[in-house]
Amino acid sequence: MLAAVAVACIALALFCFRPAATPGPFLRDFEAYWSAGSAWNAGENPYERAIWNAERTVPGVDATRDETLPFIAPPPTIALWSIVARLPYPIAAVLWSALLVIAALALVAVVVRASATPSAPAFFYASVLAVGFGPLTSDLALGQVAMLAFLAAALVSLPLPLFPAIAASFVALAQPNVAFGLVAPLGRNRATGGIALGALAAYALGAAFFGLRWPLEYATRLAEHARAERFGAIQFTPAAIAYGAGVSPAAAAAIAVACALGALLAAVVLWRRAGNPFARFAAISALAPFVTTFFHEHDLVAAYAAAGWCAFRTRGTTRSLALAATLLAAIDWLGLAQRPTGVAQSGLLAVAAACAFVALGGATGTFRRRELLGALAATTVVAFVFVIAARLAANHPAPVWPDALGEFHAPSTASIAAVWGAEQQRTGLLAVEPVWAFLRALPLLGCALLSSCVWKSRRP
Repeated sequence: MLAAVAVACIALALFCFRPAATPGPFLRDFEAYWSAGSAWNAGENPYERAIWNAERTVPGVDATRDETLPFIAPPPTIALWSIVARLPYPIAAVLWSALLVIAALALVAVVVRASATPSAPAFFYASVLAVGFGPLTSDLALGQVAMLAFLAAALVSLPLPLFPAIAASFVALAQPNVAFGLVAPLGRNRATGGIALGALAAYALGAAFFGLRWPLEYATRLAEHARAERFGAIQFTPAAIAYGAGVSPAAAAAIAVACALGALLAAVVLWRRAGNPFARFAAISALAPFVTTFFHEHDLVAAYAAAGWCAFRTRGTTRSLALAATLLAAIDWLGLAQRPTGVAQSGLLAVAAACAFVALGGATGTFRRRELLGALAATTVVAFVFVIAARLAANHPAPVWPDALGEFHAPSTASIAAVWGAEQQRTGLLAVEPVWAFLRALPLLGCALLSSCVWKSRRP
């Protein structure tokens, strides 16, 4: 019954209630990766405005205005993007999309293997949970490398041989903000050695492209971009959310520091006392948005491992709380304000995720019929919040970059970080809007609750 409801909801969401299409290229974020490789192949610096020369050739990009998308991935990834950019964009995008689909299925398999006894029903329902998990599907839709990075970090949490651990650590560092869970296996000799050698390999490859001082230069560029959108609506960090709620910049920064310290303290406790290695990784990964200063909606894929663990392992009241937390993390809340025509799709995918979560309890024998009442209560509470959020979002629509840019042209002397900041300003994403802050706070609440639920069910 749950399988039929979940599949029906997904089918309706994907084929009957798709939101209105927005203009732009296929795999919007992959545009920056491919263009960075093209810029490098042309002898230009991909971290400068020269990247626009490649981006404006991407099918779907409006070349009549400045809609430069900065490249901020670490320098070691240039080796990959240089190879990818030797293909025409349409072909490269299709191949990259296929790779991300494989990575998503691999991530599901890792979560199933680490959380329960692998079986076909377990993999099916975990896959349904993945489809209903908004950040994960956003990674697929945008072509985000975050998917690969988090998969690699999850692999490091398993008992891998040394060389696979090195390779996985190297890939995980392609997007460090979703790889916060790499601290979980530290202390296990093989994993620690793999992480250290993977980081050394990343440094060496980056040095081959940008010189020995590249970490300092990259940190400087990253800080410039972080300042440009520090308080923007696309940032899912405590500082950006507090600022959006009307708090002063100084107070927002103080709130961010307090949240980071609390998350780090929780991570230390988890690292020391969580008995199961994957539970430790899942719980610490879910704390990533509270620690990093750069976190977008698709980066919330870092909470999927915790959601999967809780779906298999939790019982009783903790299970009800974990279901509510999973839905809070899974729904694209800001998307309710950015894409009003997608509200029905978001609701249907959330129902599918809830069905999968409930069904996964039976995969390990933890499911009890009396827990249906708790699941129903948790789903009802989130549904009530969803209705309120959808009404608020309809009355306070959020702009979408680059659709709201209009005829934007940046000063020719501005740096790429300044251009990006001006684009955010022109689009309206730097506005103070408490409703947008509320919408972004909901998934962070889900992440915090997921981490605590993993902690309560952490034993083998």
